[in-house]
Amino acid sequence: MRFSTPFAVARVGAVALLLLSQLSFGQIMKQKHLELIQARSATWNKAFNSRDTTALGGLLHPGFTLSQTQGSQSGAAAVRQSFRQLFRQRPDITWMNRGLTTEVSSLGNVAYETGEWAEAWTDTQDQTKNRVIGKYWLMWKYENNAWLMFSAIYTPMSCSGNSCR
Repeated sequence: MRFSTPFAVARVGAVALLLLSQLSFGQIMKQKHLELIQARSATWNKAFNSRDTTALGGLLHPGFTLSQTQGSQSGAAAVRQSFRQLFRQRPDITWMNRGLTTEVSSLGNVAYETGEWAEAWTDTQDQTKNRVIGKYWLMWKYENNAWLMFSAIYTPMSCSGNSCR
């Protein structure tokens, strides 16, 4: 049995439409995940600046790794504990991540975010103001229907105050 040309054209058109709709669906889902990650990043800033270690911990994957110039820490529980200690040592500390780029991997369960970060506090001993500005990189992992921070690297680019010495 031979198909007519109009039928073949309609069939090709239907396949093309199906492929385009799947592509559009994928783009919509990717955009939705980008928005979810950006919302989680905003939660980080809010939680840190309100000293909410429970909310901070809720953003971290259990195997989270944090790398800074002072060294690396692994495990969400250990990182939460270090934040508690930091809040005691620097009661007026502020921290702000400003995301510049976020991209979801085509694999679907990982993403990265890069941006600038600023941290400021008053030294409790000599009352000097300290400020660190730098770049950061985050790897997010999608697990159990949530985006969690899997690893973070914070690189200081400038520092002012006595703590910079």
